Formats: sequence, C-alpha cells, structure tokens
Amino acid sequence: MDETILHVDMNAFFAACHQAADPSLRGRPVLVSGDPDSRHGIVLTASYEARPFGVKTAMPTGEALRLCPQAVVIRPDFKLYSSYSRRVMAILSSYTPLVEQFSIDEAWLDVAGCEKLFGPPTAIAREIKARIKEELDLTCSVGIAPTKILAKMASDLEKPDGLVLLTLADVPKRVWPLPVEALFGVGPQTAAALRSLGIRTIGQLAHYPLDSLKARFGVYGEYLAELAQGRDGSRVNPEGEGVKSVGNSITLPQDTADPEEIETVLLALAEEVGARLRRRALSGRTVTVSIKTPDFRLQTRSTTHQEPTCLTEAIYTRARRIYRQHFAGRPVRLVGLVVSGLLPPGAPAQLELFSGQINKRARLAQTVDRLRARFGDDVLVRARLLKGPRLPKK
Repeated sequence: MDETILHVDMNAFFAACHQAADPSLRGRPVLVSGDPDSRHGIVLTASYEARPFGVKTAMPTGEALRLCPQAVVIRPDFKLYSSYSRRVMAILSSYTPLVEQFSIDEAWLDVAGCEKLFGPPTAIAREIKARIKEELDLTCSVGIAPTKILAKMASDLEKPDGLVLLTLADVPKRVWPLPVEALFGVGPQTAAALRSLGIRTIGQLAHYPLDSLKARFGVYGEYLAELAQGRDGSRVNPEGEGVKSVGNSITLPQDTADPEEIETVLLALAEEVGARLRRRALSGRTVTVSIKTPDFRLQTRSTTHQEPTCLTEAIYTRARRIYRQHFAGRPVRLVGLVVSGLLPPGAPAQLELFSGQINKRARLAQTVDRLRARFGDDVLVRARLLKGPRLPKK
C-alpha cells in the first residue's frame, strides 16, 4: 500500500497567527485566552515559548500566568484565524484537488498521481512546509501514511515542525506502544472503558479478542480494532463531493448565557457557513443549532424549511429562532451551526413571494465574497462582528 495520504497540522495555530501578524510577539510566550483585562477563562492555545513552563491547553488563565508570568495574554480573534486558515488551504489545494479540511488548522491530502508534477509525497510535504513558512510565517507538522488515520497519528509524533513517514510495517514499533487515548476516535470515556478491560496501549487494543470488543462496544469496537491495526478504509473526501452538510462550531473562552454574545457567535458562524455554501454553489433546507453546556452535554435542535438558502442573513435568522426557542438563558461553552438538506446547482426550488429581493441579496453576497477573496476577510466586516466576540472555531 502506497503512502500517499498527507495530514497537515498547524502548530499552536491560534498563537502562531498572532505572532505572524504582530512581529513584536515573535519569540515571546503567548496565551490565547479569554478577557485579557480580567484574565479569566481558559487557555485555548499556548505558543511553544510558553509550554516549557508547564502551560497547557484548557488550563485556567490565572494558573497559566502563575507558571509563566511573562506571557502575553491575547483575546481570541476569529477573523484572523479564519483568514490564515483559508490561505493555508489554498496552498494545499495547489498540489491536489483532493483536500479534506478536518478543522480550522488541519487537513488531509491525497497526492496519488501527483508525483510527475511535484515529486514523491515526502518532497511534496517538504515543499508545503516551506511555502507555509515563507508565505505565512507559520509552521506545521506533516504526517505521511497509506491511510488517513495513520497520517494523522504520524503528524502528532514529532511536534512542532515535524515530518514523519509512517508505513504499515512501522505500526508495531511506532504506534502500538502509544497510550490507547492517542488513537483517533478514542475520547476520555472510551479510554476509561478500555482501561477497565485492561487495555492501556494501542498494541493491547490491536491484540484484544475481537468478539469481546464487539460485545462491549458493538460495531464501534470492531472499528477501533481496525484502526489499532493501522487499517482504515476511509478516503480523502473534499467538501462538495458527496457532502451532506456544511457546518462549523466555536468553543467559547468561558461559559456564557449572554444572549447577545451567543447570537453574535451565531452570526459569525452563519457568515462562515454561508460563504462555504456559496463557494460550492450549494444551498440547504435544514438548519441545526447545537450547544454544549458546562457539564459537556451536547444538545441539538433543527428546523427544515421549504426554501433552501445559502444566504448569511437567512441562515442566521433561522438559527437565531432555534436558539431563542430552545436554548435561551442556558449557559453554554460551545455553539455549533450546520446547514444540511443540500441542493446542488440548478436543482428546482419553490419560488418565494419576495424572490426579487432575495436575488438582490444573493448578488450582494456574491460581490462581498469576491471582494474578500481578492482583498482579504477584513475588507468588509459586519458592524455587529466588529464589536462582538472574535472567537476561534475550536
């Protein structure tokens, strides 16, 4: 099996974006956190200069500053991260159309068949790293493997600024000794359940009786066993090829029940999701809003409309209605927005009474998209987002 799957993972992305945008921050410990004035909230990202002091992601900001008092605390800036993310994805897409963005700061690429243009996968990975450094002043770690999951694990093996090639023959030596929670798809609860069975490493999971795993976890147990063996049949799936939904989520720096703040986050999400739909000439009928409460419970509500849309205003209006009806007044830590029930270009749709006005809004949205694509995200910004929370998508 050829190693043609690359996983590109940006290093300390949120902090690195601030350091790239502000040269005075380079080489200094940076904490991306909540309100810098009150120093509340948790650390979303710590730059690598802060990590030797023991600062970690999700650590309370006050504790992080006790460990590293010289750190610079910076408010999250959603627009900044989104802008850099798009530029990173543009670089990746220049090597292959098979790019699957997994989050704001990571993506898979399938470079099979690209060797004649750009060389072998290792050469492509080195060139990607060099371009991201030269053009954006950011670093990334790249994993190369025959499968998506192995490529993702490879990118985690040497950070920051690493490049790791992982073959199936390497799995027993490099993957099996790792703790079981290092396996993609194993969260804290699953890890605890596996440890109750005596499974503490990926190798132990790979050799555990399959019938016992299926009895305990069902088909998910069989899936985990396959991953532990290094087998993964999923393909790199660019958004737009068989995509069933377009969505995004934002983890807030701290819990909030403030409806104005949450609705501003929904507007930022609607702006991002709408732009992604329009880039792919898609529209959707179903809007889903999700929240995660401080006790980490995820709750979702959806509405389906006859008229599909890709317009920011319509998506936001529908999402805000869901929020006000089902979630208003609840403290939340995460807010998510998904548009599904997608229709491809040219699909028949019921005409609305005010279709003329909607067409004007569509043309305006397309104009704004073109201006942002050419001059950057900050060329046109909604007034409400200027004064609202600028939050990351993680």
